Amino acid sequence: MTSSSQDYTLAMEPVRIGQPAPPQAPQRDGLGFSFSGSAAAYFRIWIVNLLLSILTLGIYSAWGKVRSHKYLYGHSRFAGAGFGYHGKPLAILKGRALIFLVLLLLAVTQKYSPGLHALLYLLLLPALPWVVVMAMRFRLRNTSWRQMRFNFRASTMDAVGPFIMGLIITVLTLGIGYPYARHMQQRFLVNNAWFGNARFEMLQCAGDYYRVYFRASVLGLLMLLLFGFIGGLYSSIIGHLFNQRLSVFGLLALAILAYLMLLLMWMSIGQVVRDGLANVMWNHILLESNGRLHRFESSMTLRGLMNLHASNALLTMLTLGLYYPFAKLRALRYRLEHLKMFPDDDLDAIRARPQSSRSALGDAAADGFELDLGL
Repeated sequence: MTSSSQDYTLAMEPVRIGQPAPPQAPQRDGLGFSFSGSAAAYFRIWIVNLLLSILTLGIYSAWGKVRSHKYLYGHSRFAGAGFGYHGKPLAILKGRALIFLVLLLLAVTQKYSPGLHALLYLLLLPALPWVVVMAMRFRLRNTSWRQMRFNFRASTMDAVGPFIMGLIITVLTLGIGYPYARHMQQRFLVNNAWFGNARFEMLQCAGDYYRVYFRASVLGLLMLLLFGFIGGLYSSIIGHLFNQRLSVFGLLALAILAYLMLLLMWMSIGQVVRDGLANVMWNHILLESNGRLHRFESSMTLRGLMNLHASNALLTMLTLGLYYPFAKLRALRYRLEHLKMFPDDDLDAIRARPQSSRSALGDAAADGFELDLGL
């Protein structure tokens, strides 16, 4: 399966009265995704959520998350319809409260009892598969499109291999096996995701994951060399102007500049890797329903991602974080506008399956421990 769109031939047989109509031909140009929201409107939601969360010592953040997600999901559109988010603030707040207590315990033991701190991490490690499964169930079961919910159907034991073994592989290979572990984990997440009676499937593409990380490493090295050159040039100019060694002010300015450059590089490279992996993932995803295979195509480019995230990081730093909501919407719009689905049949053939809601604890744990589930 390649990422380029396939050519389809259309049957040109006449339709006679009394005969059933021929099946709907697949979309040659695909069905596109889009974002219809306003950055100004989202900024108002974001700033109100931030202020109220500060005033309530974080309690309002659960309601803020629901409000923010409802806006983002509702304005993310596919085939003329927006998505829905159905998470409950109280469920999110309860999950966050428990995770806060766990993080507080880890922080206290790190300061006063390093041995107990290490033991707690070892005890929490087996909980990682459970956290992943619960987080995916909560996120997908609270997401809908055209009144039909997504679902995640996997057990905690199913997640042990991809996540615990993936961690072991990464450690034993000194990081060389990390792209393979990420590929294995994302395949597990995709292959257990459902939309109604349709199941998602991700094809093998570990080699493409390694290519993403290799290009990001080369790009990061080039940026380090560039920043080193700029730093050296700055040092020479300051030294020439003062005709002496750098003053304390010059050293401080140089240190701040170097820090900001490294921060900018870290922010932009990290986002480029994340979206690069998403690009590979979507180009290897199929949606199977009633024997029909609907495929996806993501056309994001390395240059486009670098321009997007470097400028977003720079503007966010220059505005002391106030540009963040604009950067988030700009990135979301870019991802959606470069994503298409090529259906092999009418999407109305997909039917809903009964499902129950689950606790938000796993979702809160995934956020609290900064787990990147990649979806």
